[in-house]
Amino acid sequence: MTLLERGSTALVLATGLLFIRPVVAQAPASPERPWAIPDSASARAAQLGDHREPVPQKQYGLAELIDLAERTNPQTREAWEAARAAAAAEGLVESQYLPQLSFEALGGYEHTPLPAPKSLIPKGFFESNTQEFIPSLALKWLLFDFGRRAAALEGARADSFTANVAFTGAHQAVIFGVSQAYFDLGAARGRLHAAQKALSTAQTTQDATLAKRHNGLATVVSVAQAERQTAQTRYNVTAAEGVATNAMANLVATLGVAAETELDVLDSAEFPLPPAPEQNVQAAIQHALAHRPDVLAALGQVDSAEASLKGARRARYPVISVSAHAFQNMGAVSSDGKPYSGIDRPGANILLSFSVPIFDGGMRSSQISIARAKVREAEAKLDNTRDSAAQQVVKAYNGLLTSLAEHNAATALSEAAHTAYDAALRSYGQGVGTYTDLATEENAVVQAETQVEDARASAHTAAAALAFAMGAIGNAEKE
Repeated sequence: MTLLERGSTALVLATGLLFIRPVVAQAPASPERPWAIPDSASARAAQLGDHREPVPQKQYGLAELIDLAERTNPQTREAWEAARAAAAAEGLVESQYLPQLSFEALGGYEHTPLPAPKSLIPKGFFESNTQEFIPSLALKWLLFDFGRRAAALEGARADSFTANVAFTGAHQAVIFGVSQAYFDLGAARGRLHAAQKALSTAQTTQDATLAKRHNGLATVVSVAQAERQTAQTRYNVTAAEGVATNAMANLVATLGVAAETELDVLDSAEFPLPPAPEQNVQAAIQHALAHRPDVLAALGQVDSAEASLKGARRARYPVISVSAHAFQNMGAVSSDGKPYSGIDRPGANILLSFSVPIFDGGMRSSQISIARAKVREAEAKLDNTRDSAAQQVVKAYNGLLTSLAEHNAATALSEAAHTAYDAALRSYGQGVGTYTDLATEENAVVQAETQVEDARASAHTAAAALAFAMGAIGNAEKE
């Protein structure tokens, strides 16, 4: 290695160290301690704030909540921007069919020593000084590519279709999420209502026990048991209030509004029970396979993969293009210090290009193999998506039927429990029944009331789940 080479190597190493050391210093010093977040980053994050508009203060039913979520939830805006980007990508491919026109300018100064015969120039060389400025208009136009652009356009359109379907799917997911959170809130409120009724019932039982105690017909143990039961139901009310508060917070989060937003939400108890499915499960599955966004998106991915395979195969064909230039040569040249000779003349050219690939080391064959594998992958994903959709429909379909049956059973159980409790309370007041029997019937009433509320919410959620599984959830939910 020469001295110059050693010096160059040392310079490269030194230059590399100058860049490597600051980059390494940016990483945490050791794995044992957390990285200290800079105050500047925290200040920047704090300045971002929440720029969403405040939510109007009014009563919100399910339709209004869905409308609010579709306007404010970031998921729909994200999917919308993705669909717009896919549409722009389609336009980008379409632009390849048109010629490209650009303005170009080349200018500069060049000092060039050139050899020359000594018979002409005794010193054997001459020096030339050139000044040039050449503005030009350049035209490039791909005339024929034997389907390569058509395949790319077909793939871009399939990608745009997939993005549009995904946008619809994002809306459906938001609608289902809001519906589920809304009915979860209704169930929590129902449990709270049941707990409050249980507290009232326990207070009634306690008053009856105290009355009997004053008449010498009840023991101290019975009074203590009644007071314990009242305290337990009061605790249950407090716990149910916490669950309802969390359910409201979950609904706010699902809407995509600010976390501190306070909403006046109408109770879902006013909703009538959803009807049983009008169609059989096989018809529901067929509807899902024809309308679900994820199934349609998987189908679009198959189309996109097939277009990519077609484009990879077209890469074996030649390409024919044309290019043209119209320019103005404005320059001057001087040789061996003689006066400059200038020129200011227009020029033009038009060229036809024909290119056919002959050997590329197997690159095109590999690209075709990759594209063919992508097609098979997309087809397998479509099959998997269809199977998953069918399973979800069956599960949601059976879930709705089960929830409706559970609600009917829970309603009958609640009526029977109230009848039994009323009878036990009368017997206890008349000195015939025992406190143990009364407390048992009281607990049965509480359990039955809770089961009714849970079954009601489950039926509504199951109906929304079936509509979502079938790809039918949407504007109909807001009517």
